[in-house]
Amino acid sequence: MLTFMSVMKYYNMLFCGLVILSWLGICFVLSGGNTIVELEVMSGTVLNMNIPMMLDIYSVVFGMVVITISSCIMLYNGFYMDGELFYDRFCKLVLLFVLSMLFLVVIPNFLGLMIGWDGLGLTSYLLVIYYQDKRSLGSGTLTVLSNRVGDVLFFIGISLISSFSSWGFVDLSMSEISSLLCGIVVVGCMTKSAQVPFSAWLPAAMAAPTPVSALVHSSTLVTAGIYVLFRFSSCITSEWYLFLGIVSTMTMLMSAISAVFESDVKKVVALSTLSQLGVMMLAISVGAISVCFFHLVSHALFKALMFLCVGGIIHFTGIQDLRYLGGFIYSNPIISSWLGVACFSLSGFPFLSGFYSKDLVLESFFSGGLNLILCVLVIFSTCLTVIYSGWLMFSVFFLSNSFSSGLSMVSGLFLSIPCTILGLGALFGGFFLQSIVLDFNTSFEVCGMMKLIPISCVVLGVMGLMLYISILKVGIFNLKVKEYNTNSLTVIEDSLAKMWFLPSVSSDLFSGGVLYWSSSVKEMIEDGYLEYSVGSDGIWLNNMSVSNYYMSGQFDSVGSCFVKGFVFLGVFLFCFSIFSL
Repeated sequence: MLTFMSVMKYYNMLFCGLVILSWLGICFVLSGGNTIVELEVMSGTVLNMNIPMMLDIYSVVFGMVVITISSCIMLYNGFYMDGELFYDRFCKLVLLFVLSMLFLVVIPNFLGLMIGWDGLGLTSYLLVIYYQDKRSLGSGTLTVLSNRVGDVLFFIGISLISSFSSWGFVDLSMSEISSLLCGIVVVGCMTKSAQVPFSAWLPAAMAAPTPVSALVHSSTLVTAGIYVLFRFSSCITSEWYLFLGIVSTMTMLMSAISAVFESDVKKVVALSTLSQLGVMMLAISVGAISVCFFHLVSHALFKALMFLCVGGIIHFTGIQDLRYLGGFIYSNPIISSWLGVACFSLSGFPFLSGFYSKDLVLESFFSGGLNLILCVLVIFSTCLTVIYSGWLMFSVFFLSNSFSSGLSMVSGLFLSIPCTILGLGALFGGFFLQSIVLDFNTSFEVCGMMKLIPISCVVLGVMGLMLYISILKVGIFNLKVKEYNTNSLTVIEDSLAKMWFLPSVSSDLFSGGVLYWSSSVKEMIEDGYLEYSVGSDGIWLNNMSVSNYYMSGQFDSVGSCFVKGFVFLGVFLFCFSIFSL
């Protein structure tokens, strides 16, 4: 049983960090400019190093959001991880995870980026496999292998840019190999942000505890790729913009279709994260960099709220299948209400946090002049977002099942306080950020019809939701036609929920191919060349061959040839040195 003080110990650490970062933000606003602080490391020694820290409006705002969400999750741990034997170890891993993200946010060069980048990869693996079973181990392996692709690419980028005697972001755009480095950065960020075809690891990471999932999907691991690409936006060359537009649209479409037909509530929320990451990439593809960051921050607030509410529902009921949930609004109306706020904000309903940023993303995309096919796919994906968000609320609130909560007073506070803090952010965060940050007030020249497209997507999504509920999810189960009820519908739903079979490709094809290749290499090198050269069998065979060689009398003639060769080489080198003078 967790005590109140054991939970508050870790919460106070993050709260103090939030206060310090808030004061830095106030000082930055009063100074009216960017600030770079250099920290001296090992001063007075041979390895005298300075670590720069960039404090601009973006790093301060995002750092405050990361610490705010982490503080709420530390409180939430007192509810969700109640009874955990290794609670201190879990909280220390979470703190290390947050610290790695803060390194990535504030250090403006490749070297600092790699410290945070690798720290996120290592700690995310340890947190995904926290529940020690085969499913968690497989999910953690898929997560770390997918992210290592981006790590390798960034190591290559560091090697290339180090030839210019600098690791700064600005030097990347001035280098002669800018296009190659840009491609390395773009693909590396795609792996960390789970864009197609690197999307399979994101739902697999749901094997971690729900507090970790809330951190991963809101403000740390998956947003790291978006944030790095945002920092490198001035270096992106024109040929990569169309590539990012196509990849982000495919990611939005794939994740939205899969979420509509997914029955696992945690995977639905994970797929919604994947869809919103595609929205952020879409903003970068049309050059709307500040709009991308705006949606990154507002999404972090309502997505963390959504995960905390879903985790509470799973904790109460012990059920993750949407088809067996229902009636939760009667047993816990507070958590249900905040879940509704998060779903409405995800859908882009007016005057919520997600509306302000998502509306700007769609306007920037439609004013960017991309082709008609991408526009249609983006509109379709946006409508599907409304459908699966509404179906999630309908399943949790209004189906026939009902559950009682049975919370103690302390556990209730550990759940309701963080949800209330994040819920206020999901309600008013978008309006507040747009009011104080001038870069978030971006204007676009669009015609009247295009201005109505974001609202029209919400209306069409609501109409599609009603059709979806009445025909597919309610009406079809009451039909007496067995072939539709049990065979056709189930096969179609299962196929559409498979993320275009990317998990099978990632786990079976790539991982199986690597295992087959590694076993072949082991058989060829370790059991082959090494065994018969320096191994026990090889030493015995070599001794036998040498002894037979000596006994055959051929050593003298071959040895004399070696001596003659060395004498000739020595004479040649001596003559070459004389004539070169």
